[in-house]
This record gives sequence, structure tokens and C-alpha cells, in this order.
Amino acid sequence: MLELNNAEVLYSDVILAVKGITARVPQGQCVTLLGANGAGKSTTLKAISNLIRTEDGRVTSGNVVFDGVDITSANPVDVVRRGLMHVMEGRKVLRHMTVEQNLIVGGHMQDTREARRMLDEVYGRIKRLAALRHRTAGYLSGGEQQMLVIARAMVARPKLIMIDEPSLGLAPLMVEEVYGLLRELKASGVTLLIVEQNTRVALELADYGYVMESGRIVLEGPSSSLKSNEDVREFYLGLTVEGERKSFRDMKHYRRRKRWLG
Repeated sequence: MLELNNAEVLYSDVILAVKGITARVPQGQCVTLLGANGAGKSTTLKAISNLIRTEDGRVTSGNVVFDGVDITSANPVDVVRRGLMHVMEGRKVLRHMTVEQNLIVGGHMQDTREARRMLDEVYGRIKRLAALRHRTAGYLSGGEQQMLVIARAMVARPKLIMIDEPSLGLAPLMVEEVYGLLRELKASGVTLLIVEQNTRVALELADYGYVMESGRIVLEGPSSSLKSNEDVREFYLGLTVEGERKSFRDMKHYRRRKRWLG
């Protein structure tokens, strides 16, 4: 459904942030992009939705194909109309509007009847938001805001939702609730591309994963394979080969294997 073909992203015609990555997101599956801060994960999502151009960035090589159509230079509004939604990092709610008003904004491209149907479906699926429909969005907890921005994307009836750091700054119980919602979306047939630093929860949901470092994909494979990979377990899950959690002292100084830097 979504393909990145040797895509490079440049900021201000100077900074090469993404260095020729190739990745696939098959229809109906969940794919995750893993990696530390600065690896290029968020930039990759912005390049797909073409919001990158609001930050003086652009795809300078390769292309992005969604549902059989090249969207590399497409207007972000047209990308949304094609069914690709981008839930950005930082829980970008409309803070002075109510929960319901936020959701209505998400469905503004639908006709009134369809938007109302999707609104009712969201309330049926996310009871917490139904109870908070008249609450001002800026007064919600971080987890409630995260569920709201995902729900706002749902109202637009997307084919694919890209979500940037859904667990960032959330308590463990709320992380489980947010990922429970993502599991429901996946089960309903929505394709997902998730950027995440919480490797454990991401690999529990994802079918396939890519690990990024310094703008490059350095490792990829089915989630089950990545969970058992020695490098992923050590560098991202903090576990030894024997499955024991490593101490900060153990993790503080490590040397990446040469094959990661090839």
C-alpha cells in the first residue's frame, strides 16, 4: 500500500536527514520504525505526508508511492484525501475546542451524514472520549489527548494512519490503553505505520519493523525476528542474550557492531 523507494530527504538544501531508505507497508498490516532520537524516523513520516515542506525540507531523490500513486510532491491536503493520515508527535489537539469539536474537524472532508456516522463509531469504540465529548481538549490528560488525536484521524475514514511516538510521556497503564486502541484499528483493517522509541510495545503490535540510525535503515525484519535479534535486545530492549535486563552501567558504553554501520 505504501512504498518508499530509495528516498532521500534534504533540509534547507544542506542537511541530508534521510539517506536513501527503501521500505514497504503492506495493506492491513502494522509496520514500525524504531530508533533513537535523531535517527530520521519523524522526518520519514513528514516526507511521506509532505508536511516536510513546511520545515523547508523536500524529497530530493527516490519517491513515495501510496495506493499505486506517486505522492512524492503531492499537496498534503491531497494526500489526506487519498486516505493517508499523519498523527504527529506531541498530541496536536485544538486545545481551546471541545473533544467533539476536535473530532468534527477531523471529519470535515466527509459529507455530514458520513461524518456523523464516523463520530458515533468513534464514541462507541472509545468510551472514554464519549464521556469527555464536551470537555475542553487542553484540559485532558496526556493519554486522553493521544487517544483524541488518533480518534480524530479515524473520523476521516483513512486507509493508512501514520502515528509518531504514541507512547511518548505516557504512564504504562495509559500506554496499554492507547495500544489497545491501535490493536482494534488494525483488527478492523486499517493499515498502520508507527514511529516509536518504546520498542517493546511497538514490536508486540507490529507485523514488521525497520530500525533506523543516522538517516539509514540498518536492520529490518518480521517483529518476531527483531524481538529475538541480539542487537535489538541489547540496544533497544536493554536485555542480555540470556534475557536478563542490563544495568545502566552495562548499557552506558557500547560499540555498535560494524555490520550496522555498513
